Amino acid sequence: MKKDYYEVLGVSKGASPDEIKRAYRELAKQYHPDMNPENKKAAGEKFKEVSEAYEVLVDPKKKQLYDQYGHAGVSQTFRGGGFSWDDFHHFDDLQDILGNLFGGSVFEDLFGMSRRSTRQRARRGGDIHVILKVSLEDIVTRAKKKFRINRHEACSACGGLGGHDIMACLQCAGRGQVQTQTRSIFGTFTSVSTCPKCQGKGQVVKNPCTKCHGAGKIKKARSIEIQIPQGVAHGQYIVLNGEGHYANGGKGSIIVEFEEKPHEYYERRKYDLYIKVNVPYSTLINGGAVNVPGLNGKKETVKIRKGSGAPEIVRARGKGMLRPDGGRGDLYVELNLMPLKTKNKQVQKIIEELKEFEGSSVPIKKRN
Repeated sequence: MKKDYYEVLGVSKGASPDEIKRAYRELAKQYHPDMNPENKKAAGEKFKEVSEAYEVLVDPKKKQLYDQYGHAGVSQTFRGGGFSWDDFHHFDDLQDILGNLFGGSVFEDLFGMSRRSTRQRARRGGDIHVILKVSLEDIVTRAKKKFRINRHEACSACGGLGGHDIMACLQCAGRGQVQTQTRSIFGTFTSVSTCPKCQGKGQVVKNPCTKCHGAGKIKKARSIEIQIPQGVAHGQYIVLNGEGHYANGGKGSIIVEFEEKPHEYYERRKYDLYIKVNVPYSTLINGGAVNVPGLNGKKETVKIRKGSGAPEIVRARGKGMLRPDGGRGDLYVELNLMPLKTKNKQVQKIIEELKEFEGSSVPIKKRN
């Protein structure tokens, strides 16, 4: 079983991003393999574990998924279904934390990675954020919905390379990064930045592609279809890995955020549903059933007891929204007295006769 990410970093669930970063800073220094030469393998596993926890908790969207669904919620954000260094997007933070300790070579031979692999992750394609409006009916029936996006895709003419006759960048020697050393009275400091000549690619193109003009990518309109997740709520989202913008370091993701439309009759509170219904006086007195609109195309029938009042709330267990765990919320029906058509002479006569049995009004004592 995976450990709780908050436990791994030693922070509370309400920790701020700065607190999470401070905790990771200390643990990254503690468990970096170069700081544990006698037990590099165990330290490396622990270093990867705290980095995975940091990757999730420092990202607001991944943190929200983890808080709602646990490890199963964030596994979809990892390309292989489980965390690997290809899923880590905070190498700049590692450079900031560990760079000076190891002379700017913190990434060399780190779990088999080179600077080129870290550079490619840093140049991953951008994400696309989509807000998808859905109705309660869409959520209940898990409807399929389509939306259109414009995204960068690899140029078909050059295969995403940007052109032909590609050679290593001379300024950075193909590393994509350049080092700058600064001397002061405190010592020598090494900083690493993206190569200005090749923009971090490590390569330059002698003959740019005529179709994409050397960019290696072109913009295309696409239609994407998804199925609404079970029990999804307003403000929640799903991540479609590899469906975002193309770049040399890989494709970004599409983040689909759900916006729930107001319903004509129902009010939703988490997985419970609330509705108000006007009920005839005879039904309140004698009991019976009321029909309410169903969200799956069928009417819902709710029984009411004899002598029901108005307003009064009736609870129908298990007739609310489906939850992600497979359970259901409840349906709450507020009973209100249906107004009588008092202009009808026959109705007026019946009301006058009813007065003989009703008695007079009585004050209701307050509940202590």
